[in-house]
Amino acid sequence: GAAKTVAPTVLVGKGITFDTGGISLKPGPGMDEMKFDMCGAASVLGTFEALATLQPAINVVGLIPTCENMPSSNALKPGDVVTSMSGQTIEVLNTDAEGRLILCDALTYVERFKPACVVDIATLTGACITALGHHNTGLFTRHDKAHDELADQLLAAGKYANDTAWRMPIEEAYNEQLKSNFADMANIGGPPAGSITAACFLERYTRKYTWAHLDIAGTAWKSGGAKGSTGRPIPMLTTFLIDRAEG
Repeated sequence: GAAKTVAPTVLVGKGITFDTGGISLKPGPGMDEMKFDMCGAASVLGTFEALATLQPAINVVGLIPTCENMPSSNALKPGDVVTSMSGQTIEVLNTDAEGRLILCDALTYVERFKPACVVDIATLTGACITALGHHNTGLFTRHDKAHDELADQLLAAGKYANDTAWRMPIEEAYNEQLKSNFADMANIGGPPAGSITAACFLERYTRKYTWAHLDIAGTAWKSGGAKGSTGRPIPMLTTFLIDRAEG
C-alpha cells in the first residue's frame, strides 16, 4: 500500500561560507577561521551522509540557508531595517549578527513541511564560547512539556555519542535587550548573555512548531595546531534521529 506521510524531523544548518563580519568588520587575526561559519550546514550534510548509510526508518528534511558575509558597496549597513520572510521587521545594529538573519527566514520556510520538530544548528555566537568553552554545545528551547522532551532527547543523544550539549535558558526577560525604536526587533542584544539573546531572536520565528537550537560556535572547529573542523554535532544528531526512528 501507499506509505503514509510522516511529519518530518527537520534540520536547519547555518551556511555562511565566509564571515568577515561585513561592514561591522571582525578583527584580522584569526579571521581565516571564519571559513568554519558554515559548520552548521556541514553538520546537516554530514548527518544526511550517515542517514544514507544507516537508513533508519525516519522522515528527515535538511535545510541549508547559505551566503557569504562580505563588506561591499551594496552591503547591509548598521541602522538598516529589513523585513523577514515572516513579515517581522529587524533593525540591523551589527552586520556581524548575520547568521540569524538567514536562519530566521529558513525557520519560517520550514513551516511548509508541517514538521514533527525542527533543530537548527549554527556557529552563532562568540558568547557561547565564553559561556561553555569548547566542550559543550549550547542547547536552547522553550520551557514547556514538548520542548523539555525534545531537549532531553538531544541531551541524551549527545551524552551517548560523547558529543555533549548543555541546556541554556530562553526567558522573556532576555527579550528586553532586542527592543528596537524602529522595527519589531534588533538583530543584536549587546554583550550580556549574547548566546541567549541570539536564541531569543530565533525563537520568534519558530512559534508554529516544536524547535531546538544548537549553538556550535565552540564545538564545531579547533584552532592552533589542531586547526580544523571536529564534525560535531553530527554524532549527537545521528544518534538523536536513530533514537526517534526506533522510538
